[in-house]
Amino acid sequence: GNEGKRCYGPIPVIELRILLQNTGYSNGVISFPDQQFAVDASTRRKGEKMMEVCSDERFKKRVLHIEKRGGEVVSQSKSLGQDMCSLGLFEYAILSVHIHARGCSTAAKFCNRAKKVQLLVSINGTTRPLVIPFYSMNGQP
Repeated sequence: GNEGKRCYGPIPVIELRILLQNTGYSNGVISFPDQQFAVDASTRRKGEKMMEVCSDERFKKRVLHIEKRGGEVVSQSKSLGQDMCSLGLFEYAILSVHIHARGCSTAAKFCNRAKKVQLLVSINGTTRPLVIPFYSMNGQP
């Protein structure tokens, strides 16, 4: 029979690129702990989350680019450890995360369904949630 055989099928995947920047909220370094991402696609009637793809090595989250003070560029594509990245004042990084966009056959459908994504930020030793809203194609949150 089919016991022990794996069946693979296509799933809709959207890559989110998130710009992270320390704009001076804290006097020191801010860090972004390693975390699993979920996009909130809830409606008034139903709670729904689209989760990060973690089952495929090709879709693991990674920091694509970090720019430090003085223009030094650090490219990272290695596995993430304790922190995804740490940023000093005015430094920035670009984070790539792949989301299983269940029920979204196009990027436009994903943009219309996605409401927000939450990111954990560690500032002065305290970890806080930061909510990033999505705007639909017509500019409404």
